[in-house]
Amino acid sequence: MNSKWAKLMLMSGATSGWLLYEMATASESPRMELAFVQYSLLACALIGLLGSLVMLASEN
Repeated sequence: MNSKWAKLMLMSGATSGWLLYEMATASESPRMELAFVQYSLLACALIGLLGSLVMLASEN
């Protein structure tokens, strides 16, 4: 499993996990702008994860 898609899956999964952890353990709610940025980054990381899974599956 030496492909660029596996590396992208690992990076996207790690980013998604880190963002979810940061949002879940926040002691106070963020400002609206920061919340928008966080959710946008989370959406991009999840889209990257799904896209890399599809590309890895189509490679085989």
